[in-house]
Amino acid sequence: MRVYTAEVLVLAKTKLGETDLILTLLSSENKQIRAVAKGARKPGAKLCGVSEPFNVFEAKFNVGKKLDICTEARSIEVYAALRCDYGRMMAGSVALEIARQATNDGDDIDRLYAMTRAYLDTLCAASDELADTLTAAYLLKILAMIGYSPEYELCSRSQSLTRLFRSTFVEVSGANPVSLADIRQVLNFTEKHLPANLKTFSVYRKSL
Repeated sequence: MRVYTAEVLVLAKTKLGETDLILTLLSSENKQIRAVAKGARKPGAKLCGVSEPFNVFEAKFNVGKKLDICTEARSIEVYAALRCDYGRMMAGSVALEIARQATNDGDDIDRLYAMTRAYLDTLCAASDELADTLTAAYLLKILAMIGYSPEYELCSRSQSLTRLFRSTFVEVSGANPVSLADIRQVLNFTEKHLPANLKTFSVYRKSL
């Protein structure tokens, strides 16, 4: 049985049987991994503490026919600041869902892992009022990475969105928040080009 090691970010989890979880993961090599975490729903289990969305861990995986098997894990980051703040958690959840959708067909998107980690790092440290602005910047950047061009189709209509697209997350976190109208425009643009059922979008939109 082939075994490999990967550093991964948990994008989503799904219950499997009575005690297991199916984890959707983004690896540091920008690939989506779907793996079974056996016994992860048992209190005190080794994989219980690393199997939540936003967690980053290094793990060993056994290659399976359909799903790989996560056998060992070492926690790297838990992004605790996102779990105790509803607004940040909703903003971060939108980013995780977009990353999952963008890699759903096995696409390897260069720098996606590093960009998502940079976004989450900045989101944890930013002021509450900038959480949605950072998320809009993340969405603009990921759309460009998967082949759409918000700079010409969207950002040219708004100088604030142009700056979001061109700025780093650190620069965005030091600027003024963009308007709710601009953020909603980014959400509409994202839904147009990623027409899959993005469950968190409707909840996030209502929270704005």
